[in-house]
Amino acid sequence: MTVYLIRHAQSAFNAVYDPKKPDPMIFDAPITELGEIQTQQARSEVKHLDLVNVIVSPFTRTLQTAHLIFGNRVPFQINSAVREQLCNSCDVGSPPHILARDYPHLDFDHLDDCWWHDGEKDHRGISVEPEDVLQERADRFVDFLKRENIHSTAIVSHGNFIHALTGIKPKNCEVIEFNPR
Repeated sequence: MTVYLIRHAQSAFNAVYDPKKPDPMIFDAPITELGEIQTQQARSEVKHLDLVNVIVSPFTRTLQTAHLIFGNRVPFQINSAVREQLCNSCDVGSPPHILARDYPHLDFDHLDDCWWHDGEKDHRGISVEPEDVLQERADRFVDFLKRENIHSTAIVSHGNFIHALTGIKPKNCEVIEFNPR
């Protein structure tokens, strides 16, 4: 059961974020020029892998990363279960109709209008997702991988989600082999 986890390329949020300063309020952040370069390295790392599917988080940065790494080589499956833990503005997504406009070749019809975490808002107007909620979501996703016998698949996701799955804090565009068993 070979699955590869790939953290998205550097986003506009990653490029300017400083935890000692206020949130820069960049919602659903796109990738940067450096991020585009990072995808080239990841593309060379995965080109020899026998992949049949890519599971992608619906955030702009993951969609861009997946497109630049894989192009149209393998089908994409959009899955909000692999989204980032909502901690900052960049972790607030775009509604499905906006994503469908920007990526007309992909299917977003199965997503709720608010497919990211929604709860009590903090002073920024952001619903921070608790660690235990993230971990439960990660555990359910591992159960899904096992139940559906997912293999030969890349999962383009996010740092906190990958950390919840593996205990590893990945760098941007890092490729991690993962065995959910």
